[in-house]
Amino acid sequence: MIIGVVGSIASGKDTVAEYFENKGFQAISFSDILREIMKKEGLDTSVKNMTEYGNALRETKGYDYLARQAFKKINKKNAVLTSIRQVGEIEFLRTKPDFHLIRVDAPIELRLKRLIDRKRLGDIKNLKELKEIEKKQADGTGGGMNMNKCYKLADYKIINDGTLQELQEKVEKVLAKIDK
Repeated sequence: MIIGVVGSIASGKDTVAEYFENKGFQAISFSDILREIMKKEGLDTSVKNMTEYGNALRETKGYDYLARQAFKKINKKNAVLTSIRQVGEIEFLRTKPDFHLIRVDAPIELRLKRLIDRKRLGDIKNLKELKEIEKKQADGTGGGMNMNKCYKLADYKIINDGTLQELQEKVEKVLAKIDK
């Protein structure tokens, strides 16, 4: 089984992936693949730079490029793939058997708090910047990400606005639906 996780910035995608990983799934992040590529080229991996570089990479290598790279890394029966940001990535994954897409979201104020609290180098520090980045990622104009369409393609939706235990219970309910 392949579980894809799509979601807004700091919505809890990696936390959902960790939950699946603890159940024996192999976790692969498209963002980590992008960071690896950028680091090899000596580039800064801030959110802004990753957005711009990722868009350029998709323009030159295809809108499914990161999905193809992630799929090559799968070496377990079950995998969870995070940080999906392109319709082409989802289309590629839909060609694989037993693929399911989960959308994770949370209120923007909560996501900003998470960004500030995690203190990742290059992360967004204020609401204005978060809104600007998400606007650039929203509709696919100019070769950019198309998060709005990706969200619509999700098979399941989880709102991560509570405790870790509540999130895990929501993920477990989705997994029960998938396993039917």
